[in-house]
Amino acid sequence: MATTTATIAISSSDIMSGQIVSLSKSNTLKQAGVKTGIEQTTGLAMKTLESVSKVDLITYDNDNIVGNAAKLYVKNTSSSTDQYVQVLVNSEEFARLYGGDFMFIPYQGGSGEDIEVQPSTSAKVTLEYIAFFK
Repeated sequence: MATTTATIAISSSDIMSGQIVSLSKSNTLKQAGVKTGIEQTTGLAMKTLESVSKVDLITYDNDNIVGNAAKLYVKNTSSSTDQYVQVLVNSEEFARLYGGDFMFIPYQGGSGEDIEVQPSTSAKVTLEYIAFFK
């Protein structure tokens, strides 16, 4: 059984007047409905985009994620602060990643609910991504 742990730390001394924000959370990734650890990934991959066309990032059925509690990591490796990549499910935007932004989310889609991405410009941008499942 694989053990995969995700950790995030957020801190700021000046985002809230008179208060320090300091959060650190870890979670061992588990399969859907059980205490068994996640055992598969799509593999860490990179995708370079050079048009404003919408493209599949994770194809739900083809990447063998059907029926599994997946966890998805996506990072925009660009340093641009004015260009972004939209992250979409069913052609609906649910995230916007500017240069250096990343997301790590649970994902339990259904058949046909691919994760798509669409850049704001045709300037070259590279995404780093991986899905953990089963």
